[in-house]
Amino acid sequence: MWLHSYLEATSSVKLFLTIYQSISQVMGNQIQRQRKVTAHGFIIASSQVKLANWIFKTHPETSANVKLQDDVLRTRYMNLLFNIIKRLYHKPLNDLTDDELSKASQELSDVTQAGFSVEWLASKLEKVSSEKKTSEDRIRELEEEVEKLKLTMSEEKAKLKKQPSWITKTEIPISP
Repeated sequence: MWLHSYLEATSSVKLFLTIYQSISQVMGNQIQRQRKVTAHGFIIASSQVKLANWIFKTHPETSANVKLQDDVLRTRYMNLLFNIIKRLYHKPLNDLTDDELSKASQELSDVTQAGFSVEWLASKLEKVSSEKKTSEDRIRELEEEVEKLKLTMSEEKAKLKKQPSWITKTEIPISP
């Protein structure tokens, strides 16, 4: 990992770290190099460029009101935005937990407070939350219906056991 540090002596000591061309990330036994690039005024991983381009092409107003000057903060908020989008657009609805939706809501609030205009993402969160609730309600309804059918089947079996044995042993010819 290429790092350059600069120490400045003033009333307090400040340490500045500048990350140069790449950051190494250890993933399992593999080392993957990710280049950082500047896209739309944000320093992001090169693997995020397509997503950033989609955001700013589809919703150009997204960063219009962002006043953050610190590149590190800008990058962190952009990464939060990427995480929310991945969660809401790419994760299957049945895999999303209530905790993840709650976390997405909190992160969206943080991103909004930082000046990002993400009403489009707030409406997506609302839609996904509503769809999840609707699907959970439907699953609950189906589970209740299955329980009622099981109960009905048990009752019918009990009725069959109460019938005289000659009725259940009689063969009834079925005509074609």
